[in-house]
Amino acid sequence: MSTSPRQRTAQQLPSGRHGLPRSYIIHNQRERILHAVVIVAARQGYGAMTIEEVVAVAGVSRRTYYDHFSNKEEGFLAAYDLVVEQVAEVVTAAFTSGATWPERIRRGVGAFLEHLAAEPDLAHLCVVEILAAGPRALERRTSAMRRFHSFFLPDEEHASEAGPDAPLAAEAAIGGLYEIVYGRVLTHQTEELPELLPALIRSLLLPFVGRPVADAEYRAAAHHVELRRQRRETSPAA
Repeated sequence: MSTSPRQRTAQQLPSGRHGLPRSYIIHNQRERILHAVVIVAARQGYGAMTIEEVVAVAGVSRRTYYDHFSNKEEGFLAAYDLVVEQVAEVVTAAFTSGATWPERIRRGVGAFLEHLAAEPDLAHLCVVEILAAGPRALERRTSAMRRFHSFFLPDEEHASEAGPDAPLAAEAAIGGLYEIVYGRVLTHQTEELPELLPALIRSLLLPFVGRPVADAEYRAAAHHVELRRQRRETSPAA
């Protein structure tokens, strides 16, 4: 997502006759528009984002934009929905790979932080700009956050430790995590998010599993972060 605001997307179709099915063309146009919305909204903010800028980045006509979306808000919300689906897929896959509930939380939160760090434009749209896009956008945000609520509800093994306040504690955990991520993304520290994993995991798990288990997951997260740092330092692109 490092495309400059007026650079066209790589998925742009060749001009002239290409014999592609109409359904493919429509799908391609929509993807390019949504990709462009992410770029423009992240770089300029939702308030300053214009359809003219979006179509310039997407490489489509203004008429094509209106074939897919009725206004700026509709395009933005569609892009947000797509981003949420991508994030949910990544987090769910990581969460379900864990052997225990605390490990699943560590893996899920770790995948969330790494995904945002790898896609700063995407992160800015779904964490920061969603708050500036009006009431419908806020409803979408609330709905998205609720999707992750069940992840933070402990399984039977840890339910007794969490007690009857587990649902409220899960809500507080999600809200606190969002606020911390928001602060880093807003101040352009998105790439540093994965470094927060150890401290975040210990704080998130303490209300549910107690200090010994939370400390164990802290150590596992710190080891993961160190391995990630080493890989980055030794990679050719580093």
